[in-house]
Amino acid sequence: MKLIDLTHSLRKDSPVFPGDEPVQLDQVRTIEEDRFTNFRLSTEMHVGTHIDGPLHKIAFTPFISTIALDHFIGKGVFIDVRGETKIEFREAFHEIISPESIVLFYSGLDQNIDNPEYFLTYPDINEELALFLVAQRVKIIGLDWPSPDHHPYPIHDILLKNNILILENLTNLGQLLNETNFEVYAFPLKIEADSSPVRAVARVIKC
Repeated sequence: MKLIDLTHSLRKDSPVFPGDEPVQLDQVRTIEEDRFTNFRLSTEMHVGTHIDGPLHKIAFTPFISTIALDHFIGKGVFIDVRGETKIEFREAFHEIISPESIVLFYSGLDQNIDNPEYFLTYPDINEELALFLVAQRVKIIGLDWPSPDHHPYPIHDILLKNNILILENLTNLGQLLNETNFEVYAFPLKIEADSSPVRAVARVIKC
C-alpha cells in the first residue's frame, strides 16, 4: 500500500481565486510568552485544495457536513488531459469510468498555482462529458486546476445538481500516472457550510 498526498499546503500566502479574500493564518500564542502555541485561521471555503458541495451553486441544499462519509471515498479513475484546452467525452470512458467512482483529471497545471494566470487560463469540461459523468453516477470529480468551467459556471450546475462533488486544486496527480488500482479519500471538515478545505489522499493498492 502507498499513500499519495494530493493536497496543497494551506499557507498564509496561499493563492486565492480572483475576488476571494486572502487567507489569514497567524500565530497568536508562543511558547516563549504563553507556554503554548496557537494559530488563528480565517479563510473562505474555496481556497487551496477544497471540495465544492451542492449548496455552492444549488439553493436550499444541505450543508456539506450532512453528506454521508462514504460519498468522500471511492475507487479512483485517472484521466490524463495534459495539453488539452477543452476536456471532451471519449468513447473509452465507457470502459474505465464506473458508477460510484472518483474521477481525477491530470493536467499538470498544479505546478503553476502561485502564478496568477493559473486562475484565469485552464481547461473546461464540456457539457457532453458532464452529462456522461452524471449518467455514470460518479461521486466526485477531481482536478489539478481551479474549476471545471469558467463564468457563468454551467458545468458546476450540472454536476452539483446531480450530487457530483467537485474537488479542486489537487496536486501530485502525476504520481498516479502508472497506477491502475487506487482509491481516493477526500474528507471535508464537518462544517455547516457549502464547501470545505480537504486533505485529499490516493491509496495505491498493490496486488
